[in-house]
Amino acid sequence: MLAKRLIFLVVPIALVAGACGAPEYEYVKNSEQQTYFKVPSSWGKVDQEALDEFAVGVDPDSATAQLRERLMWTVAYDAADEPSVSHVAAPMPFAEPAVWAKVERLLPEVSSSISLDVLRDLLLPVTEDRREAAAQANALFPGFELLRDDVIVPEKGLHGVRVVYNYQFLERSTTFDLTALVNDDASLLYMLLIRCAAKCYTERADELDGIATSFTVRS
Repeated sequence: MLAKRLIFLVVPIALVAGACGAPEYEYVKNSEQQTYFKVPSSWGKVDQEALDEFAVGVDPDSATAQLRERLMWTVAYDAADEPSVSHVAAPMPFAEPAVWAKVERLLPEVSSSISLDVLRDLLLPVTEDRREAAAQANALFPGFELLRDDVIVPEKGLHGVRVVYNYQFLERSTTFDLTALVNDDASLLYMLLIRCAAKCYTERADELDGIATSFTVRS
């Protein structure tokens, strides 16, 4: 799998407070795609095999799944005592936050259709057109709230969006903080998602914003 061929390092970046102290953060690094972000050292890594199956999104034994595995690198961390892919994949509002990162090489037929709105709607309907289409198909969750919508150009050769929004599941709101970037020819997609219950997101806003803003891609 692609994930096994990439150089994956977890590098301490905070100074040790004492002889037995632990770093506050670790850096997650994909050297081949020059992608980095920090995560609190207390968070646990989500099982890679389960995450890969979720990220591929089709029958893991299919030819499509095998192709996507070759084109994709993905990793997730979870603040819960027992890290689980469900805390990334399931829509319910979880009390502890999780972060999911992905780098994907896009096929030409996909990259040709990439736009800022496509990036906004990468996971759930955010734009008005997509929400209207989902509502007509009876596939739209209630309680949508757009909290942030920024177009970002972190460096030359990259552009994308950071959107933060709420949806309601089981009558409680979940906050999704999505950063999605592509390079100039849209051949590479870089994504970082942070999610947890809306109350959790508000109470841990500084910590979670620090993770989001640490997401770095060198084009």
